[in-house]
Amino acid sequence: MSQKGMDFKHKEVININDGRKLGYVQDVCADLESGTITSIIVPRKQ
Repeated sequence: MSQKGMDFKHKEVININDGRKLGYVQDVCADLESGTITSIIVPRKQ
């Protein structure tokens, strides 16, 4: 994965429907063959 994928780490994730803050990106998974992001991991708030 290129360095650009790492730009997502520690970014805040906000639900666009209700503005609720969901947390911060912990990790990004990608399909290396296609170069697309397949998932973004945001830990559950405690």
